[in-house]
Amino acid sequence: MDKYRVPNRINLLRAREYGLEHAFIHIERTRHLANFTLCKYRNLTTYHHSSISTMHLDQSEYRYLLSGGSNGHICCHDMFPSSLVATHPIVFQIDRNSNRDHHTHSICSLLWYPNDNGMFITLGLDKKLKIWDTNRVKMVDDYEFNNFAYSAHMPSTTNTSTIAVAHENGDLRLIDIRTGSNSHIIHSHNKKGVCLVKWFNHSPYLLASGGVDGRVLFTDIRSSRVHYMSLDRDNILTDNEQVKPRTTTVSSVAHHRGIKSLEFLSDNTHLLTVGSDDLMYLWNINNGQRLLVNYGPITTNNIRMLTIACAQMQHDRTKSLVYVPCGKFIRVYDVFSGQRLTTLSGHLMPVSTCIYNRVSVELYSCSDDILVWAAMKKQQDDYELSMKTQERRYDTTRSLGQILNRDEWSDDEDER
Repeated sequence: MDKYRVPNRINLLRAREYGLEHAFIHIERTRHLANFTLCKYRNLTTYHHSSISTMHLDQSEYRYLLSGGSNGHICCHDMFPSSLVATHPIVFQIDRNSNRDHHTHSICSLLWYPNDNGMFITLGLDKKLKIWDTNRVKMVDDYEFNNFAYSAHMPSTTNTSTIAVAHENGDLRLIDIRTGSNSHIIHSHNKKGVCLVKWFNHSPYLLASGGVDGRVLFTDIRSSRVHYMSLDRDNILTDNEQVKPRTTTVSSVAHHRGIKSLEFLSDNTHLLTVGSDDLMYLWNINNGQRLLVNYGPITTNNIRMLTIACAQMQHDRTKSLVYVPCGKFIRVYDVFSGQRLTTLSGHLMPVSTCIYNRVSVELYSCSDDILVWAAMKKQQDDYELSMKTQERRYDTTRSLGQILNRDEWSDDEDER
């Protein structure tokens, strides 16, 4: 944790006086990220009665949190305000009782439209992808597939309209929601299937896909080539001159078993992958080499897809944290050193998704419930102390009142 210690407050305030406002904010956020704890007095209005399979936070206001259950139900919570004590209300819900267009099977992917929370996309194991109008909570378009689809993703760029969908037969399908076309199919993986797909940060043309066979492929949709790079776990970045970079082949694999998570860092240079072999790797996406960073075993249980959250500091690119679901716990690692900084505990069931809110600097995680994590330990301790003080005052006042109102009459006075 020494790496995440920050200068004393006097130096920070002096830097702020000199006009280094952004540096002050970024250093404060660094301190918060290294001290996350469970927000015991922030609750979400209960809705899901089954395990929660996935979540997504809107990228325009960083306020509305979508969650999808294994029974096909969808819910949206308003995560504002991020105060010490709060109960976050339900904005809308989609289930068999409230909407006839609901999904009938487990939700695989939830997507807010980039930079606009007026629309969102859902994908379920009922082989249907649906597009919804947020204001009316009404389905405006849907696509039905012949094969199961496990993952869907949209580019984070503005004015985008392309959705990439990963299918069990190894195909990547591109859907243009403006024209309604879904005929562009990329036969990149073998017939064992594609586990998940993800677009590169700030790129509407480059995407990464992870297969059941453990392969991770980079594809340029503008090119006629099926893919332009395949990650190889034996292609290692090292300072040893005797070890030469390895050229990837058709048999190159990133993991020995299926891919469960793909997460690009905000520096647009590195990628984190988690596989069913319980390992997590860090890659350089420019040359496809794996960095020698040891995170230790990552327990993935039987969860089909994990969502890990990365937080990278703007003032120092060498300081990055990753929050990784690991059974009932969330492990916090330093991305570039592999050091485990802390472990967050609070769930009773295996965790599937972690989402980092960079505006309010807090973390959301889900299993059979949704928990909020933030740097609130001192505030919570002060709040609990004040509550105990109020209880003592109330008990003292009640005791005094009982003494003053006590009946002073005796039986002797009644006889007279």
